[in-house]
Amino acid sequence: MTGREKVEAIVHNWIEIDLSALRHNFAEIKRRAGAGVEIIPVVKNNAYGHGAPIIAGELVRLGVRTLAVSKMDEALTLRRGGINLPLLVLSGLEGNEYGDALEHNFMPVVFSPDQIEVCNMVGRDRDRRFPVHVKFDTGMGRLGFMISEIDKIIEVLRKSPYVQVDGVMTHFADADNRSSTHILEQLTCFERIIKILKSEGIFPGRIHASNSAAFFLFPQSHFNAVRPGLALYGPAHFAPDLKPVMSFKSRILQVKDIPAGHSVGYGRTFIAPRAMRIAVVSAGYGDGYFRCLSNKAEVIIRGVRCPIVGRVSMNLLTVDVSHVPDVVPDDEVVLLGSQGHECIGADELAEKAGTISYEIYCRLGANPLKRIVKFTGEEE
Repeated sequence: MTGREKVEAIVHNWIEIDLSALRHNFAEIKRRAGAGVEIIPVVKNNAYGHGAPIIAGELVRLGVRTLAVSKMDEALTLRRGGINLPLLVLSGLEGNEYGDALEHNFMPVVFSPDQIEVCNMVGRDRDRRFPVHVKFDTGMGRLGFMISEIDKIIEVLRKSPYVQVDGVMTHFADADNRSSTHILEQLTCFERIIKILKSEGIFPGRIHASNSAAFFLFPQSHFNAVRPGLALYGPAHFAPDLKPVMSFKSRILQVKDIPAGHSVGYGRTFIAPRAMRIAVVSAGYGDGYFRCLSNKAEVIIRGVRCPIVGRVSMNLLTVDVSHVPDVVPDDEVVLLGSQGHECIGADELAEKAGTISYEIYCRLGANPLKRIVKFTGEEE
């Protein structure tokens, strides 16, 4: 999902990305952040399936100064897409990526002494300081230095004059739990780290810890920069005034009447309890829709919720439209998004699928070659 394409003919399933909703969500995050707090939007994994170059371009127009990705290849994709801002590479660099990263103004997150030393060597060879963000593990148990290593890290940094500590960061393990005490322990640890670094003459330009959940639930974690990711794309569990950016839509291929006792789909997991009208929809797990939503989820047709009956198959699913008059082939079907007064959000699908909204977005956006992507809400 990397370019603008026009929906000029009838297609059988497609993604819609509402850029006006993205602008609304960014404005809401900026309002809540307040003056003096930089917003570093996270656009990793193709902007959570939403299309990184287009999303990043819109964020540039909104005035962001830095974007965050996961890996070097994502950063290069944005460069090729015309995004010229500094890019923060959250998972660090590998092998021979350091020289290209410095040339392209990519800032790696560093979490080992060797990485700092390589950055210093590459910076020295090019007679340029290499900006990095130093990550500390304050309780997440993933990437980052432990606080017990801080004296060693300070020593390595002092021996690395070509390394510029542009930022210091951590990541929270339990930020979406409003009653969490662990995040408070992590904050205390991180504040101690910052205090030690400053006492040793290391003054990072940006101090950041907040992901989307922490941003909304724990304002004390904002420091002078925040890293919103999923919140930009609008799941309502962060704040009710966020707007969903992605919709997933399809079309009906066939409408048919079946008698009581007729089975629907593989495995005969649904047997019609009465005479029913069934619509066959051109979408399935091969298009990113979860098979485990069989006999659980609903879709919206003509502004009415309709239950999925039978198993979701690779490119087809079946829904009960007995209660919806005048349904015909080619009618639009909303699997994620709004139609009329009804809305099916990523949080709803995630709960029924036993997953999280992050995975809903990433899976639906992961297969761009199979569908058209329509960008709406674009400004002239």
